[in-house]
Amino acid sequence: MSVTRIRAIVRRPSPRITDGEVTHIVRTPLDIEKAFAQHDAYVELLASLGLTIVQLPEMPDHPDGVFVEDALVMVDNLAVVTRPGAPTRRAEVDGLSEFVASLGIRSSSIEAPARVDGGDVLVTN
Repeated sequence: MSVTRIRAIVRRPSPRITDGEVTHIVRTPLDIEKAFAQHDAYVELLASLGLTIVQLPEMPDHPDGVFVEDALVMVDNLAVVTRPGAPTRRAEVDGLSEFVASLGIRSSSIEAPARVDGGDVLVTN
């Protein structure tokens, strides 16, 4: 597969990113404008490396929605739509099965009562 066919799925940060879930750390102030600028720089870097950028719809009411890798995990040619552990994050997966299908990618979903966040997944060869 050529590098130009590799896609990076991203979502712009929510204006409520300061309300995101925190565990095991003390909440500290966050500069929203800096977060937006850092995200834009991240997307520009991915594009400069030849990745095709695919933007998910914004989720302004979901502070952690920017962390797409928690909601959608790619394993080989399968997209796994997760079921986040934090109830406040569960709606982040809404519409992802249909979205990946529109890209021609097959998917599977984690069903209740199971829970998994993409950050909990380690794929090795």
